[in-house]
Amino acid sequence: MLVLALDTSTPTVTAGVVSLRQPHEMLAPDQPPGERSRPIVVLAEHTVTDPYAHAERLMPLARAALADCEHQLPDLDAIVVGLGPGPFTGLRVGIATAAALGDALDIPVHGVPSHDALARCVGPLADVLLVVTDARRREVYLSAYGRDGRRLFGPLVARPAAVPELLAGHGVARAQLAGPGAPLLDGIIDPAITRPGAVAGDPLSGGLVERAAVALLTGAVPGPLTPLYLRRPDATEPGARRSVLGR
Repeated sequence: MLVLALDTSTPTVTAGVVSLRQPHEMLAPDQPPGERSRPIVVLAEHTVTDPYAHAERLMPLARAALADCEHQLPDLDAIVVGLGPGPFTGLRVGIATAAALGDALDIPVHGVPSHDALARCVGPLADVLLVVTDARRREVYLSAYGRDGRRLFGPLVARPAAVPELLAGHGVARAQLAGPGAPLLDGIIDPAITRPGAVAGDPLSGGLVERAAVALLTGAVPGPLTPLYLRRPDATEPGARRSVLGR
């Protein structure tokens, strides 16, 4: 199954092409032992960090990723898109693009929380995993995952200074940090609860598809593509005009 993975939940725009194996393919005797249990293979991924040009960048990245693995849009079997959390404009671009492509190609479009996808890219876990992305306004988006990969809490919005109390309230004594917002917690979280060393991750497009693998392989009907804004957008519709005469 050939899947296009898109994510616009952060300033980094991501488009990747992923091959999702059927269960019998993962057990094929000609596969190397280390690859037999992996359901996904990232064929190509293109990213660019440009917080103000998600709309301009996304489709060229998708076409480039497809070209790298000698495929075209009609070859796709499904699309997976990150639902955030993230800013209003960025998420809207990714979700609208995925929905339009799915409609044009008549293929399913599955949405997954972007933090869940990031968590799938990290492993194996030795402690609780904290996925952190920049929420702007001097805040972060935060999700926590247990060693078995299940989400413990989040995603939520928090001030960096409030994160230590939040972790203590959930009984988190040791943690790994991952995600592009992790540096925003430098000097705030006690180093004693942070596992030493940076956490390396696999390509995000692989995490997106792996998170949706069960739904893709079983042919489940995709759910609604509901973005995780977590707060209201900055731009709002203007209210009714008020008379300067008080009437």
